[in-house]
Amino acid sequence: PRNWSRIKRFFVTFEICLLTFSVYIGSAIYTAGIQDVMQVFGVSQVAATLGLTLFVAGYGLGPMVWSPLSEIPQIGRNPVYIITLALFVVLQVPTALATNFGMLLAFRFITGFIGSPSLATGGASIGDMYSPAKITYGIAVWGVGAIC
Repeated sequence: PRNWSRIKRFFVTFEICLLTFSVYIGSAIYTAGIQDVMQVFGVSQVAATLGLTLFVAGYGLGPMVWSPLSEIPQIGRNPVYIITLALFVVLQVPTALATNFGMLLAFRFITGFIGSPSLATGGASIGDMYSPAKITYGIAVWGVGAIC
């Protein structure tokens, strides 16, 4: 990856930033709907907040599976990124169509778990692309990309 053209490295860095942002926004955007979760499922505010808590717990635990898997040379990072991103997107449908509160919570945890590779291995991917003299810039862009 260090031998890639500058344009390709910038593009891949942008993709990693976008993946990271997507997972973080998937966590935060839930808070705008807590009132609706309370109304639709008839639960308290504390219970409704569990959707956020479980998503964050999922993306906290997911790296214990996905990071080691992405370091296996026969697998690599790309398949882990691509497969988990596809699952992350597909699993938004049953999350949105949840018919009961337990189903919503289960899918929030699963989507957090599945979405975590960009959070866990994004820095490692960026580290592979840039020289030691430039890695700090790549990591800084990735960090800012997560919050913009």
